[in-house]
Amino acid sequence: MAQILLTLGYPVLVYFALQAVSPRALGLGILALFALRLAFVAPRKLVAHARLAGPVAAAIVAASAVTLVWNDPRALLLSPVLVNVALLLSFALSFSARETLIEALALAQVGTLSLEERAYCRKVTGLWCAFFLANAAVTAELALYGTRESWALYSGLIAYALLGLLLAAEFIYRHWRFRRYVGLPTDALLRRIFPEDPSP
Repeated sequence: MAQILLTLGYPVLVYFALQAVSPRALGLGILALFALRLAFVAPRKLVAHARLAGPVAAAIVAASAVTLVWNDPRALLLSPVLVNVALLLSFALSFSARETLIEALALAQVGTLSLEERAYCRKVTGLWCAFFLANAAVTAELALYGTRESWALYSGLIAYALLGLLLAAEFIYRHWRFRRYVGLPTDALLRRIFPEDPSP
C-alpha cells in the first residue's frame, strides 16, 4: 500500500522536495528508497513485483539516475512521461499477441468472451493507447515548457481524474452494452439500471 501511495503521490513529492533540496539530492534519495524497498522484497515475490510495477519503477529509477548525474530536475519531471510511454508500449504490443491486455483481463474475470466482446476489448485497448499517448504528450509539454506548479497539478491530480473518468465511463458503457454481471459489488445497482437481456 505504501508503494502505491508513493507512486501516486510522486508528482506532489517531487514538487515540494525540489523546493527544499537539490535535484541531485532528490534523485539520490529516490534511488535509496527503491534500493531499500528491493532489500525487503522476498526473492520469490521479486518476479511478480517486476511484472506488476516494472514499467513504473524503471521509469522513476532511470529519471532519478539521470538527475543524479546531471543535477537537472527535468529528468524527474519527465518520469511520468516515461511511465505513460511504457504503458502505451505494453498495450500496443499486445495487439500482436493472442489477445490484447484488455482481452486477457476480461477473460480472467468472465472466463469466455464472444466474438463481439473480443472486438470490443480490442477497441478499448486502442482507446487506452490513445489515452497514454495524449497523457504523455501533455505531461512532456508541461515538464519542458510549463511551470512546476502546472506540472504538479496536472500530473498529480488532473491526469488521475481523467484516468478515473475513463475507467468509470468504459465500465458503465460496457454494462449497458453487454449486460454481463460477474459478482461485483456494483452489480445490484447496474442490474437495476441495465436489466439483463432475456433473449438467449
